[in-house]
Amino acid sequence: MRDNLVIIEETKFIYKTNFSGDPDRDTYGNTQRKGNLIIPDIEQARRLIDEGFNVKLTKPKPGEEEGFIPRYYVAIKVNYESEWPPKIFLMTGENDRHGVLLDAESVSNIDYMWIDNVNVVLNKYEGKNGKSLWVKSMEVFQKMDDDPISLRHANVNRDQSDEEDDIPFN
Repeated sequence: MRDNLVIIEETKFIYKTNFSGDPDRDTYGNTQRKGNLIIPDIEQARRLIDEGFNVKLTKPKPGEEEGFIPRYYVAIKVNYESEWPPKIFLMTGENDRHGVLLDAESVSNIDYMWIDNVNVVLNKYEGKNGKSLWVKSMEVFQKMDDDPISLRHANVNRDQSDEEDDIPFN
């Protein structure tokens, strides 16, 4: 595997995402498409810190210090204007093996979803403003276990599209 890749699996976003690049969604009015991702493996977080990436640690809110468990997280960025745009797949339902490939417009839907799990492959990049991590590929699993109506429709839509793919052509 290439040394410039970072793989983080079985994780979640932390804080508000801005994959739409909407400056109104960003605290500082930035149009960069990005999100913050928890790094569940402490050793991986420490390696990224040692390499000079801006890995941060969560802090408790006032009054919630007791029992607080800090978590490492890092900003990840998305660039659809690249020669090699990211492959971001939205996974819905329990039986979704392939997911839906999101484009520059549809990726903004992630900003308004409940997310259950994320798996991501990131490219390391070092530029004049420091080091950053850019999405190469990502699976985003939409949380649906507490929403039976959405789950039912996700499965129906998936079943219909599979049937359409199987139609033979003469």
